[in-house]
Amino acid sequence: MRELWKRLGTLNQISLIVVAIVVVASLGLIVVTAPLAGAIITAGTIALTAFCLWFFFRDEVRSNRLRRSGQPAEATILEVMETGITVQDNFPLAKLRLLVQPADGEPYEATAKCLMNRFEIPAHQPGARISLLVDARDRRKVAVL
Repeated sequence: MRELWKRLGTLNQISLIVVAIVVVASLGLIVVTAPLAGAIITAGTIALTAFCLWFFFRDEVRSNRLRRSGQPAEATILEVMETGITVQDNFPLAKLRLLVQPADGEPYEATAKCLMNRFEIPAHQPGARISLLVDARDRRKVAVL
């Protein structure tokens, strides 16, 4: 999470802190004025926030962990699938089906999602070889470099 926080930039960090302060102050005001309703609204807000953080950042957190402790490997792209998600109108999120060839073991299939620049799409076609990192605890979890 620290890597993600650093990559946000100063203005985004300040914005998130201000929003968090406003939300906490608003929830505190609701709890003081209507304790039961405030407790329910607070619990719902916390649950929704936790779900959103998990849903949107779990892949990023996993990739950061793999970048720190993953084992390098090579893979051959077997299939490229569109996810329908594009970031900043130029970075489509693709799902890759890969044949991973670790240095110490038999080849196996895995899937990975990665953002790629539209100009890099021709280099990520079936048959192309790419570098990636493999989780030592669960070989199916990989991060494309």
